[in-house]
Amino acid sequence: MLSLILIYVLVVCLGFVILKRARSSRGHALPPLLPGSLPIIGYTIQVVSAARNQFRLLKAVTSGSAEKGGITTTTFGTERYYFITDPQDAVTAANSCLQRHYAFDFCKPWLGDGLLTTSAETWKSHRKLLSPAFSLPVIHGLLEVFNSQSRKLLEEVAPHDGKGPFDHDVYLTKNALETLCVGTFGINIIDDEKFTQKYIKSLYEIIPMVTRKFVEVWSQSDFLYKLSGLKEKEDQLLDTLHSMTDKVLQEKKLARKGKEIKKEVTGIEYRPFLDLLLDLSENGELSDQYIREETQTIIASGFETTSNQLTSTLVLLGAHPEVQEKMYEELIDVLQDRDVEKEDLNKLVYTNAVILESLRLFPTVPCLLRCVDKDVKLKNYTMRAGSYCSISPLVVNVNSPWKAETTHFEPEKWLNGEYKNNSEFAGFGLGKRGCIGKTYAMTMMKVVLSHFIRRYRVQADMSQVRVKFEFLLKPVSGHEIRIQRRN
Repeated sequence: MLSLILIYVLVVCLGFVILKRARSSRGHALPPLLPGSLPIIGYTIQVVSAARNQFRLLKAVTSGSAEKGGITTTTFGTERYYFITDPQDAVTAANSCLQRHYAFDFCKPWLGDGLLTTSAETWKSHRKLLSPAFSLPVIHGLLEVFNSQSRKLLEEVAPHDGKGPFDHDVYLTKNALETLCVGTFGINIIDDEKFTQKYIKSLYEIIPMVTRKFVEVWSQSDFLYKLSGLKEKEDQLLDTLHSMTDKVLQEKKLARKGKEIKKEVTGIEYRPFLDLLLDLSENGELSDQYIREETQTIIASGFETTSNQLTSTLVLLGAHPEVQEKMYEELIDVLQDRDVEKEDLNKLVYTNAVILESLRLFPTVPCLLRCVDKDVKLKNYTMRAGSYCSISPLVVNVNSPWKAETTHFEPEKWLNGEYKNNSEFAGFGLGKRGCIGKTYAMTMMKVVLSHFIRRYRVQADMSQVRVKFEFLLKPVSGHEIRIQRRN
């Protein structure tokens, strides 16, 4: 009897899929099928089987799309997906499809309706309000913080000088979080070491829980999720993550008491991020709830992304001593032994190219998931309204980081024009909804590297690096470095 019921349910589900698929087949011609797609069920089996190895899934869909000319299509359940690797089509799709994929809704118990997760309409208005907090004058005002935090990092890794390999990501992550607190939030460093470690650990644990919800469909049921015990674990992690937000806001409100607003001579207010948020809250333009959610978003996304990229960049420099020495020579020529000043930033041309090349080989966010809420015309095809798209223009470079033997790290190509830092380069996202903190990240990384490479010679072995993908691309093993003081 049970087997008959299961067969009946399966037939009904297949019928529903076929009916929906037939209705959606009317309209624009479809691009080639993603290799590996099966009749009726499309790519469903591959997606579900890759629930705990999403990096494997990312490699498969991006390489498959590249082989078919830069765009393919398939289905997952009843949903149609377009996979785009062609750079021009990627820009078109990113600028036309501003609504995030519903997978980001699984982050909302954690992040609420911040810039990362909110709807396209809300994003447009709030992005405009928050952009001044990431303007060049504000970033230049943070250089003193970037320099002092970089010097602190050098002292923290000093015990490893001349010794064996160590995991520098641990030091970079902690330092980046402290830099965010002091610079972007304008508060004292949270000196509770255990609390900071607990926050970072909770962050690393909740990200895979959130990403797996997309493919482990059963976990989207509140009843089953609670029954599995995962809901209780998620609540515990959320308590820790939200307590960091409470601590930051409490510290900031105390720091603001009695302080006057500082303006540039132009009369324009250039305020750090959290000051701007609280000003808008006091003026009634933003609610207290939104302030909290946006603060949570910046904490979550503002330090791990930069620390991840610095981790990868130092490994690449350690594996390519000729590049490292060329960068060192530029740093000595421009800076000698002093801190980085705003006039130096544009002079560090080769250092800038090193960072861009690191972003090309190890993109922090290698995949953008968007809703196609209207027909979108690409070069050769039109994406149909009501579908979804995955945009991955970076991960199909000829010199791909997926293979250990392909470690061509050539910053010179950014200087001779072969690679261009234009609208098609997705190092910080793509299109209108790209990263609001791009200037902050580039400046902070440039300062950290300028101090690190002048103090230490780095060694690393790229062939041992293994990465994972959970919204972000992150090295998880084999990325240890050795350091040797230069003088």
